[in-house]
Amino acid sequence: MELKEVKKFLERLNQDNIIFDPHFYKRTRERPINESIVRSFLSQINKLEKIERGKEINRFKLWFRMSRKYSLVSIIEINLSKDLKVISAWNSDRKWQDKLKQ
Repeated sequence: MELKEVKKFLERLNQDNIIFDPHFYKRTRERPINESIVRSFLSQINKLEKIERGKEINRFKLWFRMSRKYSLVSIIEINLSKDLKVISAWNSDRKWQDKLKQ
């Protein structure tokens, strides 16, 4: 799946087709992220800043702008059955990201 296709897939995504991996729930205990936040951002394509290809064929890392200071990073997997599985998610400090780019 190409990166442009991922964006089109997200635009047509039905909330009923989003499933969450057990790993996601394990990590949410350690992070200030929950299922409703991730669902909300997956439906706000205008806040999508970057898409990176993952290590596996249908895995992608999505970067959403949360605020001037934070981004929401989500690891997703798109299945052939047109489901989207959220593997993990976390918020990232944008200042820290900018320093890595220098």
